[in-house]
Amino acid sequence: MNQKANKRVVITGMATINPLGDTLEEYYANLIQGKSGIKRWTSLDMSQVECKIGGDLGDYDCKAALERLSAKLPPEIFKKTRKIFKNATFSNKMNLLCALQAYADAELFGKTGDPFRTSVLVGGHNFNSQYITKNTEQFEEEPLYIEPLFGVEALDSNIAATVSEILGLRGPTFTLGAACASGNIALRDGRRDILSGDCDRSVICGAIFNMTAADIHAMAFLDSVVVKPEYQDNPEAASRPFDTKRCGFIPAHGTGTMILEDLETAKKRGAKIYAELVGVKANANANHLPAPSSESQAYLIRALLQEAQLQPEAIDYINCHATGTQLGDLEEIRAIIEVFGASPKHLKINAPKSMLGHVCWSAPIVETIGGIIQMQNNKLHPTINIAEIDPVITLDVCANQARDHVVKYMLKNSFGFGGLNCCALYKKYEE
Repeated sequence: MNQKANKRVVITGMATINPLGDTLEEYYANLIQGKSGIKRWTSLDMSQVECKIGGDLGDYDCKAALERLSAKLPPEIFKKTRKIFKNATFSNKMNLLCALQAYADAELFGKTGDPFRTSVLVGGHNFNSQYITKNTEQFEEEPLYIEPLFGVEALDSNIAATVSEILGLRGPTFTLGAACASGNIALRDGRRDILSGDCDRSVICGAIFNMTAADIHAMAFLDSVVVKPEYQDNPEAASRPFDTKRCGFIPAHGTGTMILEDLETAKKRGAKIYAELVGVKANANANHLPAPSSESQAYLIRALLQEAQLQPEAIDYINCHATGTQLGDLEEIRAIIEVFGASPKHLKINAPKSMLGHVCWSAPIVETIGGIIQMQNNKLHPTINIAEIDPVITLDVCANQARDHVVKYMLKNSFGFGGLNCCALYKKYEE
């Protein structure tokens, strides 16, 4: 890769729809207040599933959200989007809403420049599980009545293609799948597109995994999600990263979009800048099973710091992967302690999944957006539901209370099933 040493990559637009809000302001306010977005599923029939709780957005009114957004969109884009919504899947509609909002947030309508120099990258896979299941069941009953565009809408690639079409972008456009590390993997490629000189900007999307009850049931077989009866009627208390009684993660819906841009390109058009993306690195555990490895995680974090030419003490804040599983939380903590020490005074960490649940493939994007806003405000959200912290954990995890904390550098961890790891490093923007 012909990387130009003087190039810098910045974030100029962000948007998210998740269980804590569909605006940046609402999302941040609920994070700081320690509000849980977990409830009992209503959009799925969970009668045969032990885990009956999640971050359910299945009843989100996409059409109404598009109408609210219409004032920020060029009329021809609004009209075209409304037409596409007639046949689009739930995941595609939600992703497109976020992409349009982030594009508007970056003030890019009418300022795109060369459409071949913007990439569109969507992190994730298996987005349309519910749509595919319903059409498969319909085929078994009566083949003539499956959705007429099933052969197009069911494809993961269609989500990236739809963003490309609506925004008129003609650069590299595709999906990147790495389970729950997918969003960071997409950021990695988008950053590389800019550093190589191939593109001036990249639209990075984390699309919703529109899961079925069967998907959640399968996670229960892996002992990954919360099935304890005492939490099924007390969903707000169920996601418990770092707590001794943590017993799995809470599946959730969520989508987010970040606009990456070459700094000089952004400055020329007078763009606002949220933060600088100074590095993204990935590795693997060489184990396809969901068995996290502190060894691989620590190696990855060290490699990222080395590439950024930073010492561990430069990092002020880690936005953790921390799903609430017994093994996963401890392996991540062990990796952090190995790199940063047992109780570094300068470092604070927190776990957004304690409130969001686990939005799966899009988690790195959705959680990073919240992290960047915390970095801007120098105030960190609490990790809720910590009644008794695991004694292995000697770090400040912002237990149950928001913390004022000056943040110059933020590390974002993401570790996916299959031993797929990807971490990103952000810096508060400075000239």
